Amino acid sequence: MKALKKLFVAGLALSLPLATLAQATEAAKPAEAAPAAAPAPAAKPAEETIKVTPYGFVLLNAYWDGNTLVNKDYPGQAARAGTNEGGAFLMSARQSRIGMRLATSGENWTGAALTGVLEFDFKAGHLSTASTAWYNGVMRLRLAAMTATWKTPYGNWAVLAGQEYGLVNPLFAESLAWVADPLFWQAGNLWRRAPQIRLSYNGQFDAVGLSLAAAMLSPADAGTPVDYGYGNASRTPNFEARAAVSVKAAPDISGTVGAGYHMQTRRYRYGTPTEKDVDGWMFGADADLNLTQFLQVKGEYFTGEGADDTYNTIGSPAVQVAAPNQKVKSDGFWAQGIVKPIPQVWLTIGYGQAKANKGDLTDAIAGVTPDPTNSTRYENSQLAGGVLVNAGKFWRFGVEAMQVTTKYLAAPAGSDPEQKATQIAVSSQLKF
Repeated sequence: MKALKKLFVAGLALSLPLATLAQATEAAKPAEAAPAAAPAPAAKPAEETIKVTPYGFVLLNAYWDGNTLVNKDYPGQAARAGTNEGGAFLMSARQSRIGMRLATSGENWTGAALTGVLEFDFKAGHLSTASTAWYNGVMRLRLAAMTATWKTPYGNWAVLAGQEYGLVNPLFAESLAWVADPLFWQAGNLWRRAPQIRLSYNGQFDAVGLSLAAAMLSPADAGTPVDYGYGNASRTPNFEARAAVSVKAAPDISGTVGAGYHMQTRRYRYGTPTEKDVDGWMFGADADLNLTQFLQVKGEYFTGEGADDTYNTIGSPAVQVAAPNQKVKSDGFWAQGIVKPIPQVWLTIGYGQAKANKGDLTDAIAGVTPDPTNSTRYENSQLAGGVLVNAGKFWRFGVEAMQVTTKYLAAPAGSDPEQKATQIAVSSQLKF
């Protein structure tokens, strides 16, 4: 047994140096290289797509007219004395509107986000003058514009190209009865749509927002043909600019105040010895104030000279043509309060008025044949109110009433140059 133990101890003693030598040899071997990582697949460029979102509304209006309105579906002007035909009743779906908003995804080399809008209604007129054609309203283009927007740390810059609203006095009063031809049109509410190129800036600084915009617009006036009016003949675009400041003082208290300016040139009597270029201008101020969750107040003011028919106010187009040296001054305003006692029911009340300088009109029409004195307005006002019901996210209906007062320079013998007319409207709107 002792001999066996001695043999085991001798073998163990011999194996330890050999094991140490083997470990040292293994450690001396170079480490095997790790297999090379597979190359990452190349990133695919983002695919450019466009998202189309339809929107619009179906709107039915029923109108009861008292006395005679020049347009039976809009109380923009009480007919002058001698043309009173009495009241009228009619229904219309021509203010219904359809449009689509466009938005692109994917990058372009400019780095701009691209959006667009395309919008139509059915107020372009009728295919014939028969009363049966009243229900066949012709579709018209309202908006068709694209916008490229660049976002920066200090605000967003954008370029718009297409047909959009003008920059001067861009607000509209709340109504279901008077939409395509907006409430207070020809009574203080300036508005126009025109092809244009516009540069704008929008910045938000805590609770204060700043908006700046300038645009070059296609001329618009009463000249014919449609593509060669007096503004087109001048070879000069219309120019407009607007600045606005918005403040959000609390969740239910906010407001925006803005100011805009319009300038234009028209060429009258082109190619004749009396050819003349005439400049016109318009200044406008606007405010939209949410005073509490129960009350909103909005309104606008304008004043200008020689630019009335561009903005479809009460100026007579024939006046400027006959007497280009006599630019008619005009001014106007409108204001509306919207009381919201509960979200489902809104109460509206508002007033608007536009005036053309009576002396300017009288002097200008002196050279017009036949004399349009009896048909030329110098003042127009609208008093309107209503109840609007928000029956849900998609359905609204309401009852509204308006009185329009129109003052003419003169009237046929034995009649009053001041005429009044009324309209009551019941409306139902499905929004989508």
